[in-house]
Amino acid sequence: MSIQYRFVPIYDNLNEDSEKVTGFYPKVVSRGTINKERMFEEISHGSSSLRSELARSWMLMEDYIIDRLKDGYDVCLNDFCTFGISAKYRRVDRINEIRAESIFVKGMHVRTSEVVNKNSNGRVSRGSRRNESI
Repeated sequence: MSIQYRFVPIYDNLNEDSEKVTGFYPKVVSRGTINKERMFEEISHGSSSLRSELARSWMLMEDYIIDRLKDGYDVCLNDFCTFGISAKYRRVDRINEIRAESIFVKGMHVRTSEVVNKNSNGRVSRGSRRNESI
């Protein structure tokens, strides 16, 4: 495992000139995005029947997760991540001022498990110098 990175200058817009934080921080440089089709192809190693099974399983899991989120559950895939949703609403001063009809799903969040976080720690390698913003 090797993660590429580049250095980016720290822009401190909060502190006074005499107290500004300066320097650089490492920023991960993505090698691209792997979509589910590519993932299925790589996992199946060219086996069309395995690829079909993966695609069907993915659709079933996707439908199940969405249905359980709509029912108000968090969905935990042990040792991988937990899916949940957040609410969007208008601000009120008293609880009785808001009704269920005015609360909407804002979005979904994914919390990775400790196992995933621990296993994704690895070596990093320096990105190309032309990507640096110095």
